[in-house]
Amino acid sequence: MRRKSVSQTNELEWLQASYDKKKNRSLELGVKAIDTLIKEGKTISYRTVSDKTKAIDPERIGIHQNTIRKNQELHNHFLQHSTTKAYRPRKRSRKPLDDDLDAFKHIKQDRDIDRVRQRYMQLTKPELVDLIIRMEQYIGYQNQNWLKNEFEKHR
Repeated sequence: MRRKSVSQTNELEWLQASYDKKKNRSLELGVKAIDTLIKEGKTISYRTVSDKTKAIDPERIGIHQNTIRKNQELHNHFLQHSTTKAYRPRKRSRKPLDDDLDAFKHIKQDRDIDRVRQRYMQLTKPELVDLIIRMEQYIGYQNQNWLKNEFEKHR
């Protein structure tokens, strides 16, 4: 049993050494690519760094874009020199539910459905949920008014 554990330890050491070698290679290529892009005055993005590593790598393999993200040292170097904007989800104003029930009174039946669909596709899921809730509130309000009017008619 001890032989297996010694064997496994040797395999893990060998594997770790291989990982370290690949990590260092990725770091060196990535840093060289970023420095080269800076000297050339080009934008620094995941794609441009990846493409530049393929151009400067003697083996012509380069590194993948995800390697830049996963290699912490390389990723920190990339973030220091990146010229692309970071992704930030857009924020829309939150409307109170009951305040704009009158907005649904202006909906026409003969409106351009493709345009309406396009407008709804631009909304996020939480915004769509809020819209559906407001529509249901409006329908409930209209049903209540209709029932009250029908009751008044038959008095």
